[in-house]
Amino acid sequence: MNTLSVSVRYRPIRIGWCVRAGDFAALREAMKLTFTMWGGRYNPVIPIDDFATANTLIRLFRVDVLWPVTDGGELKEFIKQFPHLPNPFFQDELFVPHGNGGRSPQLLDIYHPVRRLHEEQFKNNPSPTATVTIFEWQPDDPLADVLLASLGAVPPVAITGTDYLALLKQHLSANTVTLAPLDPFPQFTGIDWTVSTFCCAFLQQHYSVKNSQGHPGIYIGNSSDFNDLINFWNLRATNTSLLFYDPNQAARLGPALTNWLQALRTRPKGRFESDNSIAIWFKDGMPEPDISMFGQGLRLCIVRNGTWTGLNVKAPCMYFSEGSALAAIGESAAGLPMISFQLPPKPFDGGSRLYDQHFVVSIDPGIGLSGTERATLHTPYVPELNQYYGRQLYFEWDKARVEPDCVGIISNASRSDLSLTALDVVELVQQIFSAVGIAAHPSKPGLIANQLIHQMGGLQKCRVFKIAGVRDLIEKYSPDQSFTRSGATQIIRGTVDEITRVAAFDAYKDLHIEARPRGTDLSPGSVLAHLLKKGVFRAGLKSDCPRCRLQFWTSLDDVRAEASCEYCGHKFNITPYLKDRDWAFRRSGLFGKNDHQEGAIPVMLTLQQLHTVCHSQEMLFTTAISLKRTSAAIQNCETDFVVVIQNPRDGKIDIAIGECKTKDLISDDDVNNLKAVADSFPSKQYNAYIIFSKLDSFSPEELTRVRQLNNEHRRRVILFTARELEPNRLYEQTAKEFTITPYAVSLEDMAKITEQVFLVKRQQLNS
Repeated sequence: MNTLSVSVRYRPIRIGWCVRAGDFAALREAMKLTFTMWGGRYNPVIPIDDFATANTLIRLFRVDVLWPVTDGGELKEFIKQFPHLPNPFFQDELFVPHGNGGRSPQLLDIYHPVRRLHEEQFKNNPSPTATVTIFEWQPDDPLADVLLASLGAVPPVAITGTDYLALLKQHLSANTVTLAPLDPFPQFTGIDWTVSTFCCAFLQQHYSVKNSQGHPGIYIGNSSDFNDLINFWNLRATNTSLLFYDPNQAARLGPALTNWLQALRTRPKGRFESDNSIAIWFKDGMPEPDISMFGQGLRLCIVRNGTWTGLNVKAPCMYFSEGSALAAIGESAAGLPMISFQLPPKPFDGGSRLYDQHFVVSIDPGIGLSGTERATLHTPYVPELNQYYGRQLYFEWDKARVEPDCVGIISNASRSDLSLTALDVVELVQQIFSAVGIAAHPSKPGLIANQLIHQMGGLQKCRVFKIAGVRDLIEKYSPDQSFTRSGATQIIRGTVDEITRVAAFDAYKDLHIEARPRGTDLSPGSVLAHLLKKGVFRAGLKSDCPRCRLQFWTSLDDVRAEASCEYCGHKFNITPYLKDRDWAFRRSGLFGKNDHQEGAIPVMLTLQQLHTVCHSQEMLFTTAISLKRTSAAIQNCETDFVVVIQNPRDGKIDIAIGECKTKDLISDDDVNNLKAVADSFPSKQYNAYIIFSKLDSFSPEELTRVRQLNNEHRRRVILFTARELEPNRLYEQTAKEFTITPYAVSLEDMAKITEQVFLVKRQQLNS
């Protein structure tokens, strides 16, 4: 049985609290609900009044579920605009009522970290090092909302069904401290726990998303300003450690500020100076505050709309635990690969409460499926496809949530196993185009190219077409013409340079097309044998009919002692007429059609080189597809291939569309059509590239046409000629002519080299 090792990560469900701007009551309710949830610290609050900003926050925090804090048509209408984030629960309540009058949470609650802290610190220990304090304050306290956001509180038992404060007192010996309106803000050490601590306790930050701007520091704002409270809350939801400081409450906040600054300055030093700075945050439009009282080593950070675009602060992936599992690979009813595996141990305290509580199982398929390029377990990070992933990958449309490096399945915490079905790559690419308003369908040339790739055994088995002599052999003889072995090997060998006496084939002696003994060079004869194995050519006999005297060819599969002339139909015994030289070969299968395989050879070579360069990433591809407008501003057209790669640097999707030619010119229509298609992919989510490849050189007119696709801020054109397509390494020959680095590991690298080599006038030869 085939198996696959998968990585499994358990993480909290990230709720996006939807509120109206200025609704303090809803904000307070969202905070209290958050403090009951394990992992709730990382739930953002989404003011819905500015749709653009709200949408940016939802994408930044990779929200799993949007939840209206209060009843209201506005909130529900807003949530309907995000159909890719459906409610995965059966009920529309976070705490589900039972027939006995009780309630249970639908998300993992803080019972689990409470239980863990009890086991580690308090059980059978008369002197635990940790102390737990429940803070209370007056509703009219000027710092009430800051205290709530910082220290935490929970809703009444009638809403949650669980007395969480009683749990803290019973299992953790929690003390209750009541703060008077003039009391100073509490000061803490590393062993002090408050109600707010439990919702982020025992979680780890995954390396896949790094918040390079998440420097700890101070947020300066007004404790009664709604936007300041939202900013403070959402910054902390990115796992940024902050203290709220209101200059109007300096007397109460001063001691805590002094203690916090001292803690920041005595923390272990980072490698870079910027890592050791203290961030001073304040909202845009506020006069620049006087920060002289905070000392040295500060950096000012302004919270504006651009803060949440993902180019500055980022929302890291926080998780409970991770492990690995060995998945068995089977086959679904639809004929697609399917994996099934047992889930690793979970860090949750058992019991019947787990049947109601939910979390996210994040699955990274690692190297993925080997031996197939038509199906994949990798999911490009396009959240708009969540429903598609749910239906095709899983079996519930509302349970899948795609993540930057994996896919998450929302499940109850008692689940012990999981099964996933691989995605059809062509259908997946169609869904990606559909998400940007383009209908995509496989075309006849695409189907032919796809079948040829399959016939050769995959993209990497198409390397034999790098050899110019192989392409010449296919081009020279029509499907009804035959050729001898010696004639074929001579064409594959190519011409011999009159001065150096080196055959053209010598450039391919190191090319690997199949296994051969170590130290053995590739030969024209072995190339022909390989093509025969792959069905590109087939063997047969040439015979002269004794009646009509015309020569005809018979496939080896049809050879009999009694032959029948294909011209006059005369039947005769062929054996007396056989000679050694009568063996001949013809093009076979799809290569046996007089249609130049619909231009498939340059497509295969282009995809093969891209696959080689992007070998360390999961490259998804399709051959030619027809594109039709649904809502995007494009003309109906066709692209010879589509390549999709998850960019590990910026988390976006690298998508490349292309036009491949043998010798024909790149036309204005080719350029304009592909430009419109590339422009349809939003730059916030995609890096769109346009590839033109030829088995000939580009003319000055062609270069003028494609040059317009670049500008000073964006390089997206990639050009290949035979010089790039034939070598083992993409820019091996190019680097011998141009002063460039021969190494490219991404589409971005290829676009930069293209600009240097093709689109910028420069001195070409080093010598």
